[in-house]
Amino acid sequence: MGATRSQNPSAPPADSRGVRILAKSVYRELRNSGHSRSDIVAFTNAVLELVTTKLRDAQEAAE
Repeated sequence: MGATRSQNPSAPPADSRGVRILAKSVYRELRNSGHSRSDIVAFTNAVLELVTTKLRDAQEAAE
């Protein structure tokens, strides 16, 4: 998701609201599906690991 800024420079990027809504929706869906807090933490760690790996790979490719 691209960072689109509004006219007000102190306002957060418009996409940040969408990202928060998406995160809240995923969290609710996981909880409603019976996943424990530790399951959700493991899921979050897996997502962060994927993002970190992609960023690292992109940085290494650019060098």
